[in-house]
Amino acid sequence: MPRLLFGKRKSFFFEFTRNKLISLFFIFGIFLFTSSLWSLPTYKEVKSQYIPSDIQVFDRSGELIQRYRIRNDYRSEEWTEYNQLPKYLIDSIIHAEDKRFFEHTGIDSNALVSSFLGNLMGSSLRGGSTITMQLVSLLDPELKSSVSKRKTFFQKFKQIQRATDLEESWTKEEIFTAYINLIYFRGELKGISSASKGLFRKSPEALTPNETYLLAALIRSPQSPIEKVIKRVCLLKKERDGISDCDSISQLVRESLFRNLDYPQYPSFVPLYTKSVLDFSKEKEKNNLQLDTSLSLNFQRKVEEILKRNVKTLANKNVKDGAVIVIENRTGQVLVYVPNIGEESSVSKLDLIRSKRQVGSTLKPFVYAENFQENKLTPDSILSDSPVGIPVYQGIYRPLNYDKSYKGNVTVRESLASSLNIPAIRALSFLDINEFVLVLEKLGITGLRYPEFYGPSLALGTADITLLELTNAYRTLANGGMYSEIKFNRSEEVTNSKRVFSPKTSYLVSEILADREARSLGFGWDNFLSTSYYTSVKTGTSQDMRDNWCIGYSEFFTVGVWVGNPTGSPMLDVSGITGAAPVWRETMDLFHESLSSKLNPPEEENPSDLDFISSKGNRIEKRAATRILTPVNGSIFALDPDIPLGHQKILFTFSSYDVSYSYYLNDEKIGSAGGPHLWEPKKGEYRLQVKDRDGKVLSLSLFEVR
Repeated sequence: MPRLLFGKRKSFFFEFTRNKLISLFFIFGIFLFTSSLWSLPTYKEVKSQYIPSDIQVFDRSGELIQRYRIRNDYRSEEWTEYNQLPKYLIDSIIHAEDKRFFEHTGIDSNALVSSFLGNLMGSSLRGGSTITMQLVSLLDPELKSSVSKRKTFFQKFKQIQRATDLEESWTKEEIFTAYINLIYFRGELKGISSASKGLFRKSPEALTPNETYLLAALIRSPQSPIEKVIKRVCLLKKERDGISDCDSISQLVRESLFRNLDYPQYPSFVPLYTKSVLDFSKEKEKNNLQLDTSLSLNFQRKVEEILKRNVKTLANKNVKDGAVIVIENRTGQVLVYVPNIGEESSVSKLDLIRSKRQVGSTLKPFVYAENFQENKLTPDSILSDSPVGIPVYQGIYRPLNYDKSYKGNVTVRESLASSLNIPAIRALSFLDINEFVLVLEKLGITGLRYPEFYGPSLALGTADITLLELTNAYRTLANGGMYSEIKFNRSEEVTNSKRVFSPKTSYLVSEILADREARSLGFGWDNFLSTSYYTSVKTGTSQDMRDNWCIGYSEFFTVGVWVGNPTGSPMLDVSGITGAAPVWRETMDLFHESLSSKLNPPEEENPSDLDFISSKGNRIEKRAATRILTPVNGSIFALDPDIPLGHQKILFTFSSYDVSYSYYLNDEKIGSAGGPHLWEPKKGEYRLQVKDRDGKVLSLSLFEVR
């Protein structure tokens, strides 16, 4: 009887205390409401502001090809909705955290009183917090800083008030969904999807009951020692299932928590491509959760296989790696981006498409293009492929051709198509090298040094350039001389377009690079550069065979290939024809399996003004021949020491005299070309030109006086 009386007194005391505390909470709530207003967010606002740690990357057909981490302070997946959660997961978390969640209106008075009574004994206030109260602590900046710390009475009152407000505006399902997406479970794992994936390698829908008990047990103290977590999960399982099975629970907990160190990122087909997309588009700064890229995963996989297979065949030539990029000419969209040979690469984390390397002969088309642009050369101009010594500050520069032979007098067409070195250096000497560097910069090539650093060797590609920049520069020729930036997003418009070369200049270069006959002088007739459809293509090999290139374009696509060694070690007897060209040819064939290609003359040009015959058999009428008769191109004169200097002359003659024409020697006007001209020789190398009244070069002859 006395015990029963004591029990009634205890119950009465508990009820009295609870009612008093609720009254106090109400009074303090009114005070807090009048002193501090909280802007209550809606569920949609919270969801829209949620940022996963990874963005999703889709290819041009809408297929998910990559998840890429952009947040390093936590790991989270996409927002998980309430209807995606298994019922036993919801039940387990509610049982562990807030048993009366679906009954109360934000405050569980019984749990709260127990918490405050416990607080009087020195324990934490956390035990009285409902799921709603925990959620507002995550949402409200005033409470957020104290989420992991013991709250003061005033903070607790604020938390209660805000929880009550939230319950009036949100549904229970919305509260639980936001809560389960915003809480941390273990380490950096934030939200139910990342916890499920990080700990169990599965989505929340596939969780087992034991796995949900572990997740529920982690919420209260995510960083607890493993032994403490095991005890908590065992207790929860016994309360829920009435079964004590700590051995299997212990194994599950240990396996799951240790597995957290290796978070899977799937799919992960193009991580380096994604990094380039973010670097160029700055989408990371815009908090974009989805990237709709221009990449074609179908072509990407096929080109990856082409590159790997060809690099393997060159293993005995000390070729270890390679890279390929394919750009659509009209839009500038990147369709294929293979930065290395993948897992077999010694530098699988390195993007070789964006690595700067010496580009060899691949700069020659731009040297000749600028000469065409300035009317200093034509495709039929004659250049001397003979030994030459050029004074530079280190001494005398003596360039050699790839095969160390000389072809004598050759046309510009043959020089470019067959990639002859000495004529290219002579062609560069006709240009202001400072202006030529500016041309390269207009083509999107960055990081070039001052012109004097390169000297005449710039014609042979001694500059360090990326495959990305070089391929897009060739795309400029494919587009009739119009440069525009590359695009990684399939919906982006062409921007920042600018003219670098005229349509005529681009057409002349493109036609030469497609001329199989002119190419045969240096490469023979049978090689990987000759396609059954129109393509313009150029190879290049850097000094000591460290880098091998093949860049070319059709009517629709520009393909760039590099092969070599990331370490820079030399290859063994590998040229552009045997190294990068086979990869280029296979890739180009892949894109033209059901697509034809042709070279279209520029619409605004008069075909009769184009001084060549098209390599595709479309004969274009040549204008009447006008040329310098003497001195013959490549002539060498020697001063006679027995004849006084004033009495020695060299005769300049032209095939079609006209008073409107003029002779120019090393770009300096020396007289009218209305007739022959006598010139007093001096030692040196000379470039004689005949120009019309508009400054157009009608003929060119190179000679030397010794």
